[in-house]
Amino acid sequence: MIERWFLLPDMYRVFEDAETLKRFAAAFMRRYYPEWTPIKIKQYRVLAQKEGDKNEHVQ
Repeated sequence: MIERWFLLPDMYRVFEDAETLKRFAAAFMRRYYPEWTPIKIKQYRVLAQKEGDKNEHVQ
């Protein structure tokens, strides 16, 4: 598994409700990084993972 942090756009900082931020972050990841699965959100960053090794080789 490969894990990576993704920054959310600045406009997402207006969401004070954690549940709303989670929904919008999940939609952002599905739209722009469909092969990545979000794991958690921390300070407007999303930790996501996908199959493969550090060189992105999928077994």
